[in-house]
Amino acid sequence: MGDRYFDHRHPNIELLLRRPPSLPSPLPGIGHNGGPPLDMSWKAWLWRRAIAKTWETPPREIALRRLRRAEALGLTYRDYAAALLDTGSHLSTALLPLHHVAAMQRRRDGGMDLAVAPRLADCIARFNGRLLIVIDEAYTGRFDRAGKRRLRAALQSAFEGRFEALIVLPYRTMEGDAAIAAHLGRQLAKIRVPRKEAFYLGATAAELSFAEAAGLGFFKPIHAWFADR
Repeated sequence: MGDRYFDHRHPNIELLLRRPPSLPSPLPGIGHNGGPPLDMSWKAWLWRRAIAKTWETPPREIALRRLRRAEALGLTYRDYAAALLDTGSHLSTALLPLHHVAAMQRRRDGGMDLAVAPRLADCIARFNGRLLIVIDEAYTGRFDRAGKRRLRAALQSAFEGRFEALIVLPYRTMEGDAAIAAHLGRQLAKIRVPRKEAFYLGATAAELSFAEAAGLGFFKPIHAWFADR
């Protein structure tokens, strides 16, 4: 797990997600104060030196190019650079879960009404990249083929056609999240989106773990997307 999965919501989030080698549980043991590892070995020193060298400021033209691209995607320079350093890929595609963006209501006539949150509508308008809407049936309920067509029509109207495709994550089965993560990878491959170029906009630790399991290039807390405004 690298900087591309760091969540800035809480200073102890890394501690909560850490899995110490001596513990089978993903949570730290009693008495763990969350401090840095007390590793004064030669190997640890080389590792810290390599990290510091990696984060040295690149030439001005490269730094400005990365900054412009990060701003177009609603990310910070550090977000963009961390994903690039971890994966070797440039981020280009946002995966935006519908349940974080809009309240959905199904009408009796089979149609759908979507009420998009104003701040996120502004973020979508400012976004300059490939935008994919993720429909997680664990939140929205299941859709048949006709329902998906009606949902697409409602999204086209609500988002003014600014998204490229819908990705439907089926309702969780006994196979669990690993199978859903694999399903997401197959859906991205169908529309020729490299997983390492995609970033997931989520709000929970479970979504962060899902993004990592799916092999995505980055995870961004949705409340911090285009946070300059």
